[in-house]
Amino acid sequence: MNKSSKINFAQEQLAILWNCSPNLFKQNDNVFIQSNDTFFNVITFGKNAVIKVDPLIYEWCVENFSTTPAHFIINRENLFAIEAKLREFGKMLGGEQVRYLYLHNDKLINKPCDYEYKLFYKDNIRDLYINKVFNNALNYKNDVIAFGAYKENQLVALAGADETMGKLWQIGIDTLPEHRNKGLAAYLVKTLADEIEKCDMMPFYTTWSPNIASTTVALNTGFFPIWVSYVAQDISEA
Repeated sequence: MNKSSKINFAQEQLAILWNCSPNLFKQNDNVFIQSNDTFFNVITFGKNAVIKVDPLIYEWCVENFSTTPAHFIINRENLFAIEAKLREFGKMLGGEQVRYLYLHNDKLINKPCDYEYKLFYKDNIRDLYINKVFNNALNYKNDVIAFGAYKENQLVALAGADETMGKLWQIGIDTLPEHRNKGLAAYLVKTLADEIEKCDMMPFYTTWSPNIASTTVALNTGFFPIWVSYVAQDISEA
């Protein structure tokens, strides 16, 4: 698929999860969806904002953000206002989520020497759950594929993906500190993305703008920023 087709595919998958039309993500005007199972979630592909929100703050969101450009909704002043409103209901904003799609699978990534590698699928991925330091690569619930690097039989770096978002499989990466800056993260992420495509699923990568190291891995391995989201969470979960 080309870039446009991949973006359309991502929007279709998000629409399934949100129980809405994928066309909502392509409109010029902001869109508001009342929801009884999501308190606040905003997505922008750059053109408009689609906000899924609880009836308790639906009217407030419409009043404040109907005519606000999407990129201004998630600037500092408006995020402060959203945060204050959420806290009235025991909620808070989770962190910024910049979503990258795997658009360029022709990137050439060197394979670091002196490591052994192993690919995990659903049938054996739970073997990795004894390792509790790979929280970015694994969510320890619905992981479906992972690719690890070993040094002297010790797992030192891991890229993993889950199926939380249907056919969009999210990649995360962890590397033990003493094995960073050796090219492992890029090699593992690139290899895992290629394996996900072989499963007829779409790999995507999530980070946030201040995480320069993670952003660099995404860009160097063929991922490109496509959408941004913020979601509310319970204060007690922070």
